[in-house]
Amino acid sequence: MDRRDTDTLRAWVDVDLGALVANYETLQAWAKPRAGMMPVVKADAYGLGVGPVVMALESCEPWGYVVAAASEAVEVRGLGIDRPILSITSTPDELDLVAEAGATPAIGDLETLERWRAIGRRLARRLPFHLEVDSGIGRSGFRDDAVASWLPCVVEAVEGDLQWQGTFTHYHSADEPEAGPTEGQWKRFQRCLNEFPEGVGGLIHSTASVAVARWPEYADDLVRPGIFLYGGIGGNEPFLPKPVATVRARVATIREVPKGWTVGYGSTYRASRAERWATLAIGYGDGLRREVANVGAVRFGKREAPIIGRISMDMTVVDVTDIEGVDPGSIATVIGGPHDASTSLIAVAETCGTISYEILTGLTRRLPRRYAQSEP
Repeated sequence: MDRRDTDTLRAWVDVDLGALVANYETLQAWAKPRAGMMPVVKADAYGLGVGPVVMALESCEPWGYVVAAASEAVEVRGLGIDRPILSITSTPDELDLVAEAGATPAIGDLETLERWRAIGRRLARRLPFHLEVDSGIGRSGFRDDAVASWLPCVVEAVEGDLQWQGTFTHYHSADEPEAGPTEGQWKRFQRCLNEFPEGVGGLIHSTASVAVARWPEYADDLVRPGIFLYGGIGGNEPFLPKPVATVRARVATIREVPKGWTVGYGSTYRASRAERWATLAIGYGDGLRREVANVGAVRFGKREAPIIGRISMDMTVVDVTDIEGVDPGSIATVIGGPHDASTSLIAVAETCGTISYEILTGLTRRLPRRYAQSEP
């Protein structure tokens, strides 16, 4: 645990790095990738802090890391990491920074290929790249049904200037109950790979957290674990990760109110009896979603206190009438805990009608992150 004194904190996030490592090892053992794991640490490691997360994962000796911006590649390099870093999205003006960081771009069109080739020539280096195949997600990548139009250009660039380090695709429906769409994409990807000349294409990868949990046979050379590492799910995984992040908030004030008293903007809650309310020092300015108003709960120990009224930017009110021992300064668990708790990351995401990814990455900088190194 770091040295930060929680007595001075209004709200914060506890991050269990031991659970993070355990989740990595679970997926690695399940998938058995031929080359290794390439954990996704974009968006500040899904909001949990890229520095501590990467340094914890270094004990697992991953093949490399995945980011989504040149600035993120620079940040990871600044930690002293010399493993490969794949930047899966690069705007034209970012490519020079990607090269300076010694990172590898994902390339999915001939214009980007030529820009990367020109940078390599200027630096007098055979720069690596991973080729993205669009097998149906439609955001980026060389279309799998148009190989003849782009493959000769890629091969020519590799023979002259570049290093083809890897080839990948991305599944658009791995979290849906029906397996057909993912199986179809995998087959399209395989047909595309079969058209490559022998000896080109590099390391093959297509699976992220959900896909590799459901179809470990698709793991290929590399696996790109993401949300599972951080204790969340995409949907329909056959097993669950260990919880990693816990959002906690301190009680600022306690109020005794009569029957009929209202709380929050719009007065959306009215006391049905004489009640005892606790105001927590956390709100949507910290990343707590407004959708939990009047339907969500927090926990004091194992006891749940319903959230009442709308979430404010800095405050959230809960009903503690039936919970003894809650006083100013008491600490509530707002997000986190066992998967069967109403405050779990998965449950909160479901309550908000969204996904675990959005809950984690929505936690703002106002919440300090504390790190514990529990046993994996």
